Amino acid sequence: MLCTPPGKTTEKWPPLGLLYIAASIKQKRKDEVEVVDAFCMNLSKDELVARVKEYRPDVFGMNCSTHTYLQAIEVYKDLSNQMPDMKLVLGGYHATFASESILRQNPFIDFIIKGEAEEAFPMLLDHIEKGTEPMDVAGISYLKDGQQINNKLALIEKLDPLPSPDRTMLKGVEYGYHHSGIPLTFGKFTTMSTSRGCPYDCRYCSCAAFSLRHWRYRSAESVVSEMEELQRQGYKSVVLVDDNFTQRPDRVFQICDLMEEKGIHLRLYCEGRVNTAGLDMLKRMKQVGFDVIYFGCESASPKVLEYYNKRINPDMIAQAVGNAKEAGMIVLTSFILGAEIETKEDMEQTLQFIRRLRPHAVEINILDYLVGTPLWNEAVEKGIIKPEDWTTNHRVFEYGLSPLDKDGLQQMVNEGYDTYLDAWKNRQGVKELFRLIRRNGTARQIIFSNIFNRDARAAVMNGIKPFEEKKPVPEKLELAK
Repeated sequence: MLCTPPGKTTEKWPPLGLLYIAASIKQKRKDEVEVVDAFCMNLSKDELVARVKEYRPDVFGMNCSTHTYLQAIEVYKDLSNQMPDMKLVLGGYHATFASESILRQNPFIDFIIKGEAEEAFPMLLDHIEKGTEPMDVAGISYLKDGQQINNKLALIEKLDPLPSPDRTMLKGVEYGYHHSGIPLTFGKFTTMSTSRGCPYDCRYCSCAAFSLRHWRYRSAESVVSEMEELQRQGYKSVVLVDDNFTQRPDRVFQICDLMEEKGIHLRLYCEGRVNTAGLDMLKRMKQVGFDVIYFGCESASPKVLEYYNKRINPDMIAQAVGNAKEAGMIVLTSFILGAEIETKEDMEQTLQFIRRLRPHAVEINILDYLVGTPLWNEAVEKGIIKPEDWTTNHRVFEYGLSPLDKDGLQQMVNEGYDTYLDAWKNRQGVKELFRLIRRNGTARQIIFSNIFNRDARAAVMNGIKPFEEKKPVPEKLELAK
């Protein structure tokens, strides 16, 4: 049985990683596999435990992020007491980066799978069935005679041979997509992945460590074949969960050409980097159904961008946003405030930059120090952060590292959203708004929902403290059984 941790959310994305793992297990071992999306079903811990007891699997697995780890552990504690013969497996981002401490603190967990699990999980099940040790399984961590065995993480190099996820396994949830509280779902919704990993190494992001900075991709034929199947199944809106769909523009053109040839008519959303967002490519994407693109911009200060190791500059950001607008796409952006070297003047520069950019939606975040990121690792090495601090803190102001305190950052967030709203109140802004609405059928609901969305600024400051507040957030990643 594969599950997401219990919790409550309005951001309902299907657990794509679990579906990939389930498909691989069924392909390689022919086992019966049940997938329960407890998170999006808003199940409580007790409700999930009851489902597991009713199903009585031989092996139970769950994925977790830093934000959902403690909820997952509470489930494992109950299951280890009530079903002691069942093997317990944990995976996901947090398990990958904190496997040693997790096993030390929770010896009832039998195995941790670090990184991608489509190959590791079926191999682990072979060993469990035979009663042998999984010494040959990459990415496995477990206890042997009180000592930890930690096998090195390995990646799946070729993605095309992976079996397609079976979305019919998910029952009892109506999935949908929101961006900062803005509904972006039009018709039946799902997600898909066309590539994995990221070759960059932004200091606030753990993706590079999870993927060993290695970007891998599916062929255009494989991608469009899955799109054809989704279209046959009645899906209308699809988010590509790739960290950087536009990494190779030539591949993007290949996918777009094949989509046109095969008659694909889906509303597609993707993420891209501003340094790989050429106008011709974006125009071609818009022609075949890419309505929305998201750029992680982060700052208008060159020194802050350098501090984050973004490898971009403000001119690139402005060019990419301008290109996407000219192509007729809806542009979602995000920015981060609170870097240790960032001054109030730097933040104000970023807010004025947002005003000039006038993206169709903006997300203004406060810097997080999360397990597995370069920022976290550096702070732990310097003794600024204790390794266990993730249970109570992760916002930059909680470590005293930001130039502004919590109230000061709250004020900057408020100013940022007010500045963004003001950018649309002049004649030029109104003209641009209506021009986009005429060109892009998805635009009306997204733009007007965001411009008058006052809840986003409050959400930025809530700060998820997994130990104190236990407010789970949706996770893009995956793992478990």
